[in-house]
Amino acid sequence: MSNRSFPPFSLSRLIKKTFEPQAGQRVCVLIDLKDPRDIKDFKFLQDASLTVQKKAHDVFYQGLKNGVLDELGLKGGEIYAYELTGGSNLDLPDEAFAPDGRQLSFEKDIYPNYDLILCVSTYSATAPLTASAKQHGFRGATLHGVNDIILIRPLGRL
Repeated sequence: MSNRSFPPFSLSRLIKKTFEPQAGQRVCVLIDLKDPRDIKDFKFLQDASLTVQKKAHDVFYQGLKNGVLDELGLKGGEIYAYELTGGSNLDLPDEAFAPDGRQLSFEKDIYPNYDLILCVSTYSATAPLTASAKQHGFRGATLHGVNDIILIRPLGRL
């Protein structure tokens, strides 16, 4: 067994190396939930089985809000939930929800208003986000199944 050491995960390093963002660009985080309305007041955090979504909140959403936005000169940092698709690369619903309970449309409210979209979800959303990115001009990253090992090893190297 290798004794390789990995640097600690850095959200700012991940965003810089992946996107090379420009100051003023808008970024958001997407998560999937069985009932996306459970993002209201962050109710989903009470469900211990939602480990990926908890990582999305704690590492990505909170990371953006607690310094990474300012460090990189980015704007936004919002988090939205959509209904679990049930499989990788299936079409995303148009309906999404915000922590304040607002119902939003990906096509009208999210895709056209962000430059960078980080999707931290149970299932990969690469195919539908790639298609939407071509239409709306944003860049995205899908990080399905994120856990501590992925954050430390593969993403820690970025």
